[in-house]
Amino acid sequence: MLPDDVGARDDISSDEASVAPVLAGAEEVGELAGRPGGLAAIRDGFQALDREHWVMLFLLGTTMFFDGYDRGVVLVALKQIRQTFGLTQSAASWWLALLYLGALPAVPLTRQADRLGRKRLLIGAVIGYTVATGLTALAPDAAAFAGAQFAAKLFLNAEAAIVWTMAAESLPARARGLGFGWLQMSSALGVGFGAVAFGAIIHPLGLSWRWLYVLGLPPLLVVAWLRRRLPESARFEEAQRRGELARSWREIFRPPHLHWIVLVMGAGLLINLAAQASGFALDFLQTERGLSASAASFMLVAAGAPGIPLMLAAGAMSDRYGRRLVGCLLAGLGVMGAMGFFWLPGGIPVLLPCMVVMLCGVLGAGPVLGAYTAELFSTAVRSQASAWVTVANVGGQALSFALGGALVALSGSLSVSVTLLGIGPLLGLSLIAWKFPDTHGRELEDIER
Repeated sequence: MLPDDVGARDDISSDEASVAPVLAGAEEVGELAGRPGGLAAIRDGFQALDREHWVMLFLLGTTMFFDGYDRGVVLVALKQIRQTFGLTQSAASWWLALLYLGALPAVPLTRQADRLGRKRLLIGAVIGYTVATGLTALAPDAAAFAGAQFAAKLFLNAEAAIVWTMAAESLPARARGLGFGWLQMSSALGVGFGAVAFGAIIHPLGLSWRWLYVLGLPPLLVVAWLRRRLPESARFEEAQRRGELARSWREIFRPPHLHWIVLVMGAGLLINLAAQASGFALDFLQTERGLSASAASFMLVAAGAPGIPLMLAAGAMSDRYGRRLVGCLLAGLGVMGAMGFFWLPGGIPVLLPCMVVMLCGVLGAGPVLGAYTAELFSTAVRSQASAWVTVANVGGQALSFALGGALVALSGSLSVSVTLLGIGPLLGLSLIAWKFPDTHGRELEDIER
């Protein structure tokens, strides 16, 4: 069995200065976490991480920040993008469904991470989605926009799968949930940055939404940093040395992996049927509640702000109390918040609390339930498993937008569509509560056995 600090490398110590703010924050939280509950769970997680772990999380978190930014742009500026290309809400739902299918070709790409290494594929994925983002800014029509974003989603999905795989393989068992919370928090900060940029700069100055995609080009500068500083997964290198890597992509659909891949993909597809609710939230505020684009963007930032520390707390608490309990409770709250957001009458005093509950539930549950993807599979197929689960997640999102487009066209109401699609997440959470084990506090090799 590999030791707890399997991801540690001596050559990372030169980067300590670059992550000093992170380490200072970790120490500060550890000092404050003297009480039971979430703070104590965070304290325990921080104590399990050394400087090498934090350097790795800082590097992976940087890629996830731009991942979140790139994914969030189309949702932040959806109404303006629709107007540029002359799309109705129903037509936009169909286009968004097409974009999310970029997860399908991401599977063979991510599979290479189980053959050639995590680091090499991660760098290639970052380059790919950055170039596709730049091409999106130049799209002359809806078809070109969809094509560029389809390519971006391909590389984004591959990148996210590899990042979570590397984190799972490098972090100690006591802090995996905390690490996943850090990654999810970094992604959410990227979404928030896009909302602030649009609400405070792009829209007030009358600039095109295309500038948001221009702002997504800096990840190219991160590539050299990743190549020089990010270590390869020690668990991957050990499996490669022992000749234990999967020889065929079909191994993921053979025992013992088949049982878990079916369950995790099924739950992911059902939970992501709620995608239309989050995808059209800002559009709903502007179209049906009369808010300006800037007001809607700032409301998103305000509603999501409590979810930022919650992601760390939720990940850490799942390390202590279990993935099922923490994840299902938070996701259930998210569904309740969405129903209130789309149905309760009133202005911002009603909408904002509902949006807070909706986003906190989604953001908090994300790193907790996402942990299963990395924890239930062996090193030989872990990246490929993440890719297949991403296909299921994105398939659920695409199905949500496709069905949502039809439901909006039939009922004439976005609220009705969101409510009917909300049945999916409830079924998915029931499946997790009934069939999934608790993997917290156990090393990956122990879970595999």
